[in-house]
Amino acid sequence: MRKALLFALVLFPMLTWAQASDTVSQATLDSIDAKMKLVKLKEISISAPKPVYSMTGEVVNYNVENDETVAGLTAWDAIRNAPSVQINEEGNLSMRGSDHVDVWLNGRPTGMNGSTLKAFFESMPAEALTRVEVIKNPSAKYMVTEGHHILNIVTSARLRTSELWILGLSGNTRPYYSPWFSYVRNTDRLKFSFHLAGSRSHFIDDGQGSHTLTSGNDTTSQRTYFSHSDGSSYFGNNNINISYKIDSVTDFNLMSWNMLQGRYDDRYSYCYEQWDYLPDTAHYRYLDTSDSRNHSINGFTNFDIKRRLPGRKGHNITFGGTWNYLFSAHHNESQRLISLAEGNPSAFLLEPYDRTNDNHYNRNTVDISLRYNRPLGPHDELSFRLGGRPYGNNHRDRNILLAAGLPDTLRNYVSDYHTRSLYVSLSLRHEWERTTLGADLHASHDWLRIDNRGLFPDDTLFLFFVLEPSFSLTHRTPSMHYFRFRYSYSLSTPSGGDLTQSRIYDDDSYSVGNRRLGNAATHKATFSWNRYFEKIGNVSIDAYANSTSGGIESITAATPAADPFLGRVITYSMPFNTASSYKAGVDANFTYRPAAWASLSLNASLFQQGYHVEGEPWQERFSWTLYARLWAKVAKLVNLDANISYGNPTLGLYSQEERAVSIGLGASTTLLDGRLSLRVSVSDLLDNNLYSESVVAPTYASSSSRHSSSRYITFGLTWRIGKLDLEWQAHGGAAGQ
Repeated sequence: MRKALLFALVLFPMLTWAQASDTVSQATLDSIDAKMKLVKLKEISISAPKPVYSMTGEVVNYNVENDETVAGLTAWDAIRNAPSVQINEEGNLSMRGSDHVDVWLNGRPTGMNGSTLKAFFESMPAEALTRVEVIKNPSAKYMVTEGHHILNIVTSARLRTSELWILGLSGNTRPYYSPWFSYVRNTDRLKFSFHLAGSRSHFIDDGQGSHTLTSGNDTTSQRTYFSHSDGSSYFGNNNINISYKIDSVTDFNLMSWNMLQGRYDDRYSYCYEQWDYLPDTAHYRYLDTSDSRNHSINGFTNFDIKRRLPGRKGHNITFGGTWNYLFSAHHNESQRLISLAEGNPSAFLLEPYDRTNDNHYNRNTVDISLRYNRPLGPHDELSFRLGGRPYGNNHRDRNILLAAGLPDTLRNYVSDYHTRSLYVSLSLRHEWERTTLGADLHASHDWLRIDNRGLFPDDTLFLFFVLEPSFSLTHRTPSMHYFRFRYSYSLSTPSGGDLTQSRIYDDDSYSVGNRRLGNAATHKATFSWNRYFEKIGNVSIDAYANSTSGGIESITAATPAADPFLGRVITYSMPFNTASSYKAGVDANFTYRPAAWASLSLNASLFQQGYHVEGEPWQERFSWTLYARLWAKVAKLVNLDANISYGNPTLGLYSQEERAVSIGLGASTTLLDGRLSLRVSVSDLLDNNLYSESVVAPTYASSSSRHSSSRYITFGLTWRIGKLDLEWQAHGGAAGQ
């Protein structure tokens, strides 16, 4: 019986042979097989090395999928290999010396940073990544804040609805301990993260110093002191990030960061010995002690709505706003005890006291902005920004009560600095095949009103107009060289504290503004070169030169005669435009990575600094700093970190700051399929956290040093609950957004 089953053999495209199964003989099958062998082509194998690093326009790619050494590592280990990106032990990223790095995942902002970011990608295998894109100078099409860089992590797996609950505990032997919690949720349309942390710590500081006041060739006053302080502090912060895709062309982003911190049971003691020679000779020995506490709440909330115009490729609009706030209160109970008072009795104006001091500081600013990006052609785009500050206020008040309950009218004051601003910016960008030219022009109009009440009232309105141009030129070569040149001109306007005529008195000195101040002008030029190597890593050199004329510097000097309120020669500080300064140098970095599980980073900074005050010789100094960091993952299980830094003294106006050697060691590991992470480290192995500064001004000289215990052991523990639900299919990168 004939079977009804038919089968088909495909011999060539569009040719099909069909026949009943019982009519096909073996000879026919042999004939078909022979014909197929005759038409079978010889196989040709074509292979080429797959690059680990590559460039696509303005994007530098670390192609994780082409790096065979990432097998068995985590996604966080792979991210460490992104060129030009530095990551510390807490998971904080920096690029080109800036911490303004926005981390994206598959072309959309994550809003995560620090420990949350680190814990998230430690939960993901390196094999889930296609590449990591480094965008140092993103164009307007990325719709990011000016001056920010982008690190876009592109996965080969689609992140479906995923949730992570992350619990952490860190601390050190200072003592310091900090529990924290993070929650991360990802869907196709929503990326949400929440971070909450708290901490408590104790500190001890010891210091010593001396001050000398002169008038001409005569010494008018001398002082030496020893100080000791210890106390406890607390800290808490939360971070909320929301990125929601409203529709195919509209995104909403919100970020809110809030912090609560304070110090309590702070005990300070300063032991002074002082010699006064004008207007009368006197010798004092006295002790200042205080017990204080302070609390502050500050943070910011930022939102933006980004919309790409349908049917108009490259056109987008971003509207956003930011609220910054700070509320601070400081309470201090202080005493002054005099143990020695010798000399002319009329000079004994340095009196003992017992008083309370309450300070409050509040700052509120609201900023809004609108940005429109319009392509002018296939290689040109114009970006227009309009924004301003409709409201801004800095408020300070101080209320000192003496032992008898009477107010200290000399030192009590209330000040308000009201600010408003309006700005407009134009940016033009032109791209050739491998070269990009950008030009920017920023204009702003600012209002500043001083409203101070107290013994020295001030009520004045100031207006400022600022025009700031800049341009940049970048060039990329097929052999992975990256060149960048940037020039900018900027103006710094005086602040309310720089301009006020109100005197703010402390115990033995005062500060006052200067009405004659003008804007400080700064020219900046930088030239950068990067080279990315397949088997080595990357090399970068940044040469720069900054020059400031009319710089606003606060200079400390001695009063030419006895102060009318304190009755003796004291110090006062006032800002001036008299300072010109420059800084020119080279920053070099070499990163050697023999494999994805090890890297050695060497950084060197060489620079020349100079300050000049009218009528005085230049102050100049050559300085250098060195920093080295080694990271390695042993047996794909334990991360080892070692770092060392050192530098010679650096120069400031009339001052010099010393540096010391610092060595740090650390180890960390991830266990239980990425659910548990442990780390331990030793900071400043030599306990060299010694700060010292010397000041030599025409009428004032001082030297001071302070030591804080900086050698301590830090530990950390992270536990993750939940998982990342991965669907293995390729995703697009930022370059295509």
